[in-house]
Amino acid sequence: MNLEPKKVFDFFEKLSQIPRESGNEREVSDFLKKYGEEKGYKVVQDENLNIIMEVPATRGFEDKEKVILQGHMDMVCEKGKDSKHNFLTDPIELIVDGDNLHANETTLGADDGIGVAMAMALCEEEHGPLKILVTVSEETDMHGAKNLDKKYLDGKYLINIDSEEEGVLTVSSAGGKLLHSKLKIDREDYSGNAFALNLHGFLGGHSGMEIANNKGNMIKVIAEIINKIPSAKLIELDCGTKQNAIPREGKVSLVCEEKELNDAISFVKDKFKGVEGELIIGCEKISPTGKVLTAKDTKKLAKYLLELPTGPHTFIDESKKVLESSSNLAIVKLIEDTIEVFVSLRFASSSLSEDFGNIYMDIVKNYGAEAEFENPYPEWEYKKESQFREIVKNIYREMNGRKMEEEFTHGGLECGVFFTKNRDLDIISIGPDISGAHSQKETLSISSTKRVYEHLKKVLKSI
Repeated sequence: MNLEPKKVFDFFEKLSQIPRESGNEREVSDFLKKYGEEKGYKVVQDENLNIIMEVPATRGFEDKEKVILQGHMDMVCEKGKDSKHNFLTDPIELIVDGDNLHANETTLGADDGIGVAMAMALCEEEHGPLKILVTVSEETDMHGAKNLDKKYLDGKYLINIDSEEEGVLTVSSAGGKLLHSKLKIDREDYSGNAFALNLHGFLGGHSGMEIANNKGNMIKVIAEIINKIPSAKLIELDCGTKQNAIPREGKVSLVCEEKELNDAISFVKDKFKGVEGELIIGCEKISPTGKVLTAKDTKKLAKYLLELPTGPHTFIDESKKVLESSSNLAIVKLIEDTIEVFVSLRFASSSLSEDFGNIYMDIVKNYGAEAEFENPYPEWEYKKESQFREIVKNIYREMNGRKMEEEFTHGGLECGVFFTKNRDLDIISIGPDISGAHSQKETLSISSTKRVYEHLKKVLKSI
């Protein structure tokens, strides 16, 4: 690619050659370690594969305060229905389309590859003492940030380069946790007509950033179909791939009457007509082997999935879609004699966590399921007074002729974890325009990337 800023996009292209799904970060962590050492930086690769680089100040900037530039090396791996991409082995295929950079029917990995690329490029600009912190598994359980030794958070300022809207300064973020429930089911011998459904066409997206938009949840579609068929007996069910991605496609197979199935398909196509994308349902007759769920347990599962809330729950400002709490019915799988269901909950303050969680636990108990909350992460509290924040905003206004807005994000950021480890840190989050994160439509604005990079260059010189 021949894009500007060249140092940023050259590094991003190198990252894109390395598979880096959450939990598969060894290769990219080793790459970052080697790169930093070759540049002459002091590099630590901790036991969790986090990378910490100490970058000395450039000449004339030695008296500046130390700044931590932070991003995460992992990415959400989503792809289109017909894509053959293997995220364990294949590089991301980058496509330039005018001002837009996207991938070939996969997530791009700009979340947060472009943030890491900017941080590394900024090391070669003028700056005071820098610490580059690149964490693992931000997209799943944030265990890289959670297990980071707090001694590495010794700067005065931390810039998280993991936001997705230029001109917006993220100043606080949501906390969250994952509900993992298990519902036991009974099986019986198979008889009757059987059908396999392949559902797709929804756009999906980031369950924090886009949950308040008009997104369809494919798990709800499947549950509506099953619930509409009196004779339904479930054979297989698989929908949703990531806890922080709104499920956009799925597969289900049923024993049922063909007319009832056709009526149910017509019902859901009409019910979900208004959501983003187009609901497409492929159907074929099959001849399954083995046992199927009883009609009773099939109906119980459908009602359980329909009763679990998904989407916005409460708003701080409904007119502006500023969320206070939300949930994403993210994954459902049938594994032997158990239905496993995962729901991601987000909330603006820890005071909401228990009451919001109790709504789900009450439903779980009513259906006789087992459940626990996993992978909690803290919210990032707003700092009422921040000279650093004002410097960043003033520089943006001088450079772009418009005000930089402050925003609370409903997405979970590692900033909350860092703040709990060092409450003296002055933290901001910034980033270029990225749309469709956590989906195969993820797109990065090239011109926005340049503007954000130039902004960060000036901030590092001005602190």
